[in-house]
Amino acid sequence: MALEDQINKALAKFGKLGEHGHRDDLLWYDIDRSEPLTKEDLTTIETTLKADGVFAKLINSGSSLDKKTGKEIQKIWLTAFASENKLIAWKKEFELKKKSDHRFIGEQLDWFHVQEDIVAPGMALFHPKGMRIRRKLIDLIREVNDDLESEEVWTPHMAKIELWKMSGHYEHYKDKMFIWEQDGQEWGLKAMNCPFHIQIYRFKPKSYRDLPLRYAEFGTDYRKEQSGELHGLSRVWCFTMDDHHFMVTPEQIESEVLRIMKACFGVYDIFGFKPEVKLATMPDDAMGDAKLWKKAENALEGALKKANIDFTLKEKDGAFYGPKIDIYVKDSMGRKWQLTTIQVDFFMPDNFKMSYVDANNKAQMPVMIHFAILGSVERFMSVIIEHWGGKLPLWLAPVQVKVLPISDAQITYAEKLVAELKKSKIYVELDSDGTLGKRIRTAETEKVPAIVVVGEKEVQANKVNVRGKGDLSLEDFLAKVRKANLERTAF
Repeated sequence: MALEDQINKALAKFGKLGEHGHRDDLLWYDIDRSEPLTKEDLTTIETTLKADGVFAKLINSGSSLDKKTGKEIQKIWLTAFASENKLIAWKKEFELKKKSDHRFIGEQLDWFHVQEDIVAPGMALFHPKGMRIRRKLIDLIREVNDDLESEEVWTPHMAKIELWKMSGHYEHYKDKMFIWEQDGQEWGLKAMNCPFHIQIYRFKPKSYRDLPLRYAEFGTDYRKEQSGELHGLSRVWCFTMDDHHFMVTPEQIESEVLRIMKACFGVYDIFGFKPEVKLATMPDDAMGDAKLWKKAENALEGALKKANIDFTLKEKDGAFYGPKIDIYVKDSMGRKWQLTTIQVDFFMPDNFKMSYVDANNKAQMPVMIHFAILGSVERFMSVIIEHWGGKLPLWLAPVQVKVLPISDAQITYAEKLVAELKKSKIYVELDSDGTLGKRIRTAETEKVPAIVVVGEKEVQANKVNVRGKGDLSLEDFLAKVRKANLERTAF
């Protein structure tokens, strides 16, 4: 009997089996039963599998709603092998991988955590150091927005259901939205920012001279992912997008998409990512005229070809309101992540009756380009934390420099160094408590990029000793740190 059949046979004793699949090294199974699986059930599953010659380890369990029936089902995650030796080898590898897991690193370094008991699943709480990382990423995108001449806006976190019906989200995306009724009125938490940006566009009449009109927002959105699919920062209910909506004439699509892709690739260069590009076409649940879809797909394809960018097709994988360019990157562990998406949308402008007056004084409908470079700030953080194993480059690290005087005699010199670094907006900490060896180990555990030791020799020579780089003059050290921070280069 095949391994999968053996697993199916064992799990069927606990309820009717639904969907199943895998992610990374783990298998997941949906079990159709209303009662939660207990710890005893999970132990029994492992024992039952072992009796059938399958060596398994249960990793997690939870409940979720079946998308088709609306019933609550149980979901379990496990790994399984045909021999005990293979399971033991996997466990060792899993423990090593766990050390680069962004959830483990985030809690260990006091950056963020998720508290399900009295807050919510899929909603992260960012601590001060984690917030520093978020701010650095947002500052980066704000600089990109300046280059793109994109104006930042702000919109509320919820709206009447009429907005979501006009946008098409109520029909096509309702299962992913948080919707409730209050005082006889139905409301929806913001799942997308685009309908709000459209209202800003529509506030005053527009001329062709106003276009392109470019909006950007670090918009917090809420999407009802299945609870069994939630994962740290990478799969959440609440997240912030570096969201953009450019309103353009049809003739401006290609040039604007080219500018956007250039900006995206510039951001990837900072992180050392090599992009892989895919063009996603009209899905089965698309809204609108197929001829407009083809026009939008041709515009995106034309921009990619003009930029000499290699790409592959993702048939029927576009958003329900338009085709898109999806850009993937590969991390240090060889895993692919989709970050940027660029979508051309003819349909939402039509739904909301958006218009501008052309050179002949006739009303025309603009085209809407949706894109986000980081995608979700939370998800991007999960990618880079695991990509670097938590050891972020100096410009992004929440503590960039740690100054360790050997004894109290060097405190004055160390405080002078700290003051100089703070003048340059460097996150620096002075640690003089305990033995030098212990303080060095603490700084290494905290993954501080620049660990600076100062003793009497350094004081007399006006130098510092940087772990891994040796002695540097104080002036040279300050210049190198400032350059790495401002230019986002290696220290």
